[in-house]
Amino acid sequence: MIRLKVIFIVLLFITLMHGYNYSQISIKLGPMLGLTSPTLDYSGDAKDFYAGTGYGLRSGLNYGVMAKLGVLSFNGRFSVSYCALDNDGNSDPSNPNSTVHIENNIVLITIGPEFAFSIPKSPIKPYGGIDLLFSSFSGLFKFQGTADVSSDQTTIQSSSRTGLGLSIGSEIMFGNINLDLSIRYNLHNLFSKSYDSPNTNNRIDAYTNINDGKDPNYSATDKKHPIGIDRTIATIMFQLGLLFGF
Repeated sequence: MIRLKVIFIVLLFITLMHGYNYSQISIKLGPMLGLTSPTLDYSGDAKDFYAGTGYGLRSGLNYGVMAKLGVLSFNGRFSVSYCALDNDGNSDPSNPNSTVHIENNIVLITIGPEFAFSIPKSPIKPYGGIDLLFSSFSGLFKFQGTADVSSDQTTIQSSSRTGLGLSIGSEIMFGNINLDLSIRYNLHNLFSKSYDSPNTNNRIDAYTNINDGKDPNYSATDKKHPIGIDRTIATIMFQLGLLFGF
């Protein structure tokens, strides 16, 4: 489903741009590298993961490729990136010997417009943009000595979410090569949240999916269903790109 959405958007974008004079169009493509920092409910520590209030992740590197199709001061931007986030720590504050290791992987596809602001006689071109986000989440976790959950390594099932991102940045031009610096704020699950887990009535089921929606069986007195709120998956990305003009 996520591939069909991306293909449809790309084809629509190409169709809209087809009527322009090709001499006005610039195409840039290149690699990017950066840092992804989880924020809101996606951040925190290992105790938040066990409690079901957050995901308890820390920052990690991201890398990928991006392309820009430009007409005058307007760019259409498309990118595919991957980042890996993890954390370790005490899982249950009532038991200092309990631990958990968490890993999350995100494949992020973005597409959207950018609007640039030229500075006379300067190679620097600031811009602002908005992205439609398609995110695929996967990962694993492993508890040790923690109440109500097993100590085996467990896979987090792959899940897809749709959201929006906002960006500010700048391109610095060196002939046909542009250095692209940006800060991007991503709300990965703005349009989609759900709770999905096996109906086995075990606490560990709460962690085997991304589970950003409230558990319909949540009760403050039931330790087997800890996720009592909808959770927002958000990241801040610092990215450096190298774009080659064609």
